[in-house]
Amino acid sequence: MHLFHGVCRLRDLLSRGVAEREVRAAVVRGELVLVRKGLYALPKADPVFVAARRTRSLLTCASAAGFYGLWTLTAQGRFHLFRQTGGDPPDAVIHRGTWVPPDAYAPVAGLADVVLHAVRCLPELEALLIAESAMHRGLSMDFIRERLPGNRNGPARAVLDLVDSGSESPIETLARVHLRRAGFRVDTQVEIDGVGWVDSLVEGWLILELDGKSHEERAQREKDRRRDRAAQLRGHPVFRYGYADIVHRPEVFVAEVARMLGFPTGIAARIG
Repeated sequence: MHLFHGVCRLRDLLSRGVAEREVRAAVVRGELVLVRKGLYALPKADPVFVAARRTRSLLTCASAAGFYGLWTLTAQGRFHLFRQTGGDPPDAVIHRGTWVPPDAYAPVAGLADVVLHAVRCLPELEALLIAESAMHRGLSMDFIRERLPGNRNGPARAVLDLVDSGSESPIETLARVHLRRAGFRVDTQVEIDGVGWVDSLVEGWLILELDGKSHEERAQREKDRRRDRAAQLRGHPVFRYGYADIVHRPEVFVAEVARMLGFPTGIAARIG
């Protein structure tokens, strides 16, 4: 049962040599739960997986992001399900198209289907995070683009136009998009002599470091301060931002970067 993430059809158990009487006995002992005819689950199985199997659906789009380790902004309030036939379960977003086989053991659509559903369904930046993190997992964006023909898929292709291989976290991706849309040149994952790799370099001068939880640890904070001093001694000011700054206050973030770049020692003087 663990192979199937805790929820399994009877026929899958039988095909692996489990006798039907053993399944019935496990139900009596409380080791298995009969979900519906022909479908069984472990008592502690993920209820999301159980619900998907119960409705003969596959998790997809934002609801499958966690399974594949894809980036997301917020938890989705409604299930996103792939169903080829049948009625639509209440309180669920239903996706119909499929291009690749699903996961072999979990009730989850294939990775490419998850991305294709996301870029056609979710708000732009949320779709971008899923697509870009899927690319980091090896999924070809050309494969995705080829399956988005026609005018009606124009917004989905526009999401793919924003995908970049440089960012290593969702807030790096969002920071890059916000600043580029404001007209700034942003290079990601840049190596600077005497400093090392930095998250982003804006206009070839201002270093941006986007800090996750690891930067809250004391040893990491000390390392960050040493790097910041090394960068500043080489003429690179350093701005550090966290998740809330980029996700919840992007306009403040962009305004502060713009202000720094407009200082006499910044981009205005460098251009002049």
